[in-house]
Amino acid sequence: MTATPMTDSQWALSSAMIDPGAGLRRESPRPCELRNAAYADQFDWDTLFYDCYRVGPHVVLQGPPYRNLIGPLLASRPLAQAMRRWLGRPCHVDRDKRGEVWLRSDASHLILAGPIGTYDLPIGPDLSHRFAGRRVIHTLSKDNAPRWIHDWIQFYRAEHGADGVLIYDNGSARYGAADLQADLRRAFPDMVIHVVSWPFRYGPQGGLAGAVNGREAPWDSDYCQTGSLQHARLRWLRQARSVLNVDIDELVLGTCGVPIFEATERSASGFIKFAGQWISAASPAPANAQTSRHADFIHRDRRETRACPPKWCIVPARHHPLRTSWSVHNLFGSRHNRRIDGRFTYRHMMAISDSWKEDRQIACHFDAADHVEDTALRDAFVRAGLA
Repeated sequence: MTATPMTDSQWALSSAMIDPGAGLRRESPRPCELRNAAYADQFDWDTLFYDCYRVGPHVVLQGPPYRNLIGPLLASRPLAQAMRRWLGRPCHVDRDKRGEVWLRSDASHLILAGPIGTYDLPIGPDLSHRFAGRRVIHTLSKDNAPRWIHDWIQFYRAEHGADGVLIYDNGSARYGAADLQADLRRAFPDMVIHVVSWPFRYGPQGGLAGAVNGREAPWDSDYCQTGSLQHARLRWLRQARSVLNVDIDELVLGTCGVPIFEATERSASGFIKFAGQWISAASPAPANAQTSRHADFIHRDRRETRACPPKWCIVPARHHPLRTSWSVHNLFGSRHNRRIDGRFTYRHMMAISDSWKEDRQIACHFDAADHVEDTALRDAFVRAGLA
């Protein structure tokens, strides 16, 4: 079968679904008794490759973890022939929700045939030069209001000196990835901005969101976001000066007088991991869900007890792409992953959400006894021209 690129641009994905003729599908890692009613519809049973692209002398075939598919894949031409080499055999990366086969090859096109099926795959070019030397904010997004994305970019440009933006659009229904990219480039002509269409299944939730009869589910089947992070790292961001991984509703503030990018570049490890705290969806001035902005919300709720999992900033060139893995909240494989840097904290904006995961509607009740103003966040909005 032919894997058709998703757009006509040079950075289109060379993706492929499992050939129906192969009679295969990806096995689930989750026991049947821990799969809730939504699991089967959410799990990615049939994506073989997110993308096939060049990284230096290698071609990377990247998808969700291959699991039972790796045997038929490596038994297919030309991988089967390459497996017989003494040197330069294909490398299979199978950890931290990664699914990659690295093949040393100078090919610009690959015809894969065998037990896995038949695929005609253009090999995407290395795009890491697009962000060379840039300080990049990166995220996965779906249907976030464009005004929120504008505010997010403006905040990081003003507060931390970001000059690059890489957004993976996970199948937004409100706008197309190309339309969002054109809009952002018009608004921020001085920045390098790319929006990548990433229309794959996000995957089943773990924890209480995926619970069965009150029993929490493992976080073992949500491949999409980790896949986007690894794809961003390998195809787009290897030459970036530094990269900050935060969502549209997350704003980083520091206490050391140095932007997060600069602090990361100066650090001994080239990696900074930091905690977060919630900003309430309540405001003394009534806010409208159709027009609300980040700066409408600057109060913390004294009663809030939930923790925010950490996020991170990294210098890509200082971390080996096969020994470490980018994940939503971690740099797996790094001894620096355990340390939280207290100089930085991100503000997690409760109201900047379409409640896809949980109810995060704008709160109607504001009580001065329970809500305290976050003066650091207020001042940052002023500096960024967002107040």
